[in-house]
Amino acid sequence: MVNEMVFDLLNPLAVFVDPIFSPLLALKPHIGLFIFATILTVIIYGINKLMINRKVAKEIKDRLATVKENLTKAQKEGKKDEINKFLSEYMAINNQYLRQTFKVMIVTFVVVIVLFPWANTKFSGVTIASLPFALPFIGTNMGWIAWYILVSITGSWLLRKLIGE
Repeated sequence: MVNEMVFDLLNPLAVFVDPIFSPLLALKPHIGLFIFATILTVIIYGINKLMINRKVAKEIKDRLATVKENLTKAQKEGKKDEINKFLSEYMAINNQYLRQTFKVMIVTFVVVIVLFPWANTKFSGVTIASLPFALPFIGTNMGWIAWYILVSITGSWLLRKLIGE
């Protein structure tokens, strides 16, 4: 019910997206949605690549790993002062990492908010795939959201493997 209300509020944005993605509707639903999900996955991956400074993110992750090792060592030795010092250092470094990724998350969220209502209006109520077995929460008929999640997770993994990350 709440999801339908959110999509209904965002349907006017679907009008702007329709000229771009409407050719996908001429294809079978599973193929059209596969292409849509792949395009959206590539867009989100591109946003991540452009907006996150990989060098800084790697340095932050390395510092986090070092502090975590020191924290674990201090915990094993039972040194409460060092534990508190490393915990606060870990939190400060983690905060830097969150600041790096928060901007990307906002931009990605805007892209998804613009594109998902279009997919909902075009694929809602359509069986994208019929399964020979039942899955929890899905059943035997896969709708557009389940298909999108399957394609985007697989596509994201393949994209990272192809690029070498």
